[in-house]
Amino acid sequence: MRACGVAYDVRKAYPYLGYETYDFKVPVSHGGDTYARYLVRVEEIKQSLALVEQALGRLEPGPIIVDDHNVALPPKEKVYTEMESLIWHFKLIMEGMKVPAGDGYGFTEGANGELGYYIVSDGGGKPYRIKVRPPCFAIFQAYPHMLEGSTVSDAVAMLGSFNVIAGELDR
Repeated sequence: MRACGVAYDVRKAYPYLGYETYDFKVPVSHGGDTYARYLVRVEEIKQSLALVEQALGRLEPGPIIVDDHNVALPPKEKVYTEMESLIWHFKLIMEGMKVPAGDGYGFTEGANGELGYYIVSDGGGKPYRIKVRPPCFAIFQAYPHMLEGSTVSDAVAMLGSFNVIAGELDR
């Protein structure tokens, strides 16, 4: 979409985890072709680097993992030396994190676009159902239409410019 002039980015449209406090632009181009996708990708790399530099500048010293027995595993060295940590680790792995019954959809900006998860919980420690919406599955749907009238060498370049992750296409 960005190579066709659509400036959509989940981090801008629906900010999460403090992205609204970071300074970055959504790269766009207007050619809609392989070269436009290349230009967008290069600018995305530059914007990503700027985001990393901003995040590193804000990083405070100290632990980065929450110390909550209900959602986070204990440090590995404690699992091997402390019985309480071993039990905590075992219970979280075997029973899972207790989530209230219900359903929800969450999404984030992935390297290739919107990555979404629809999760249904029955109130237990394991999800009842999970549906993943990978960005490449949606992106790849345009490929057959773009191939019409193209050469074999164009097809290879087009596919490469999509940055398709084949595992996301497996249904």
